[in-house]
Amino acid sequence: MSDIIQLKNPKTEIYHEFKKGIDHLAFNWNYYPTTNINSTPSMLSHTFLGRPKPETKYSIIYPDSGFDVAYNVLEDILNYNNIVHSCYYRININRVFPQVGEEYQQTPIHVDHWNFDLQREQFPHWNILVYLSDGDGRTVLENEEHIPEEDDVIIFPGLPHCHELPKTKMRTVLVATYI
Repeated sequence: MSDIIQLKNPKTEIYHEFKKGIDHLAFNWNYYPTTNINSTPSMLSHTFLGRPKPETKYSIIYPDSGFDVAYNVLEDILNYNNIVHSCYYRININRVFPQVGEEYQQTPIHVDHWNFDLQREQFPHWNILVYLSDGDGRTVLENEEHIPEEDDVIIFPGLPHCHELPKTKMRTVLVATYI
């Protein structure tokens, strides 16, 4: 059985407004030259709901981030597909620009909500990825992969995964974790 499950995207009016909004000049992107010591790509990112930290055990809604719209987009998709869920741990958009280079490049293999001190998953969760652009860059989960198209939606359990860096077009993905 596959761990990657592709969902149907109802592409609601809120969804289309959300996609337009992230490309508006007033939308606040944060630039990260690298995401951690082992990563290769620089990226733009926007946090709606910050990940819980082991010491605080709660998520933080970023003020004026557009959280309500991102939340409603995710709710529309998960409810449309009858996915039972209780709580979001993190909601974020990542935008990675095409990377120069001949060889295959990918982000480090990782598990979201990893406790580095204990070297284990902080808590069980699921990931949802909503591909907001037609940029290339496969999502790789152990021995499975998803080759995204614009507006695709996938979910998978909190297992080791990574993504291939885009070569020709930017890759913009709404990423959330939930239970």
